[in-house]
Amino acid sequence: MQQVFKWIFLFSPLLSGAQTNTVAYSRDYEFKEGIFLTLNNFKNNQPILKSQINSSIPTSEIDFISQIVEQKTIIYKDSAGFEQKLQTNTTWGYAQNRTISINFNNEFHRLNVIGNLSLFSAIVVQSPTRTEPIGDMYAIEPTFQSVQQYVFDTKTNKVFDFTSKNMEILLKDDVELYTQFMKLKKRKKADEIFIYLRKYNERHPLYLSKN
Repeated sequence: MQQVFKWIFLFSPLLSGAQTNTVAYSRDYEFKEGIFLTLNNFKNNQPILKSQINSSIPTSEIDFISQIVEQKTIIYKDSAGFEQKLQTNTTWGYAQNRTISINFNNEFHRLNVIGNLSLFSAIVVQSPTRTEPIGDMYAIEPTFQSVQQYVFDTKTNKVFDFTSKNMEILLKDDVELYTQFMKLKKRKKADEIFIYLRKYNERHPLYLSKN
């Protein structure tokens, strides 16, 4: 019995240290301004800082980062001081003015909700459904733009359409919430997907590196 307590004593500082290295996300959390190469860089709050980026754009400009990501390539100095070049479309996202933008389909979109299940909107170009064939084979098909909402799952690094069907999938690891949601009628599910996204984030906070 004495040996068991010895092992608990030895490992408890390690466990305690691991718990104190992160903090649950809140609106007070301060992200460092810069470009996140990966999801892990975002969770660890380790972006490529403005001071590391080589550009003719003054870093004092309030939209410096969003101007940088409009370019195809980004040149910066790594932690060892060596100059690196990367394709902008390979980056995960960026932090600017206390907001986070995520790279989706090679465009950056602001996260309106930040959590384990994050929410953002994007403009999508669509073609209307045709019921009759077009007589002229060279006719230009009409298109229209619509705003669609998407869920970013930080556990899997995947993006889902924000639909009740996908919320069924995303809630599965919380048995209680999943059971509640599945009991709702189809129309009610569609009406309450945002409520359940919020409930999930409250019960499963997104943990980020302490500043």
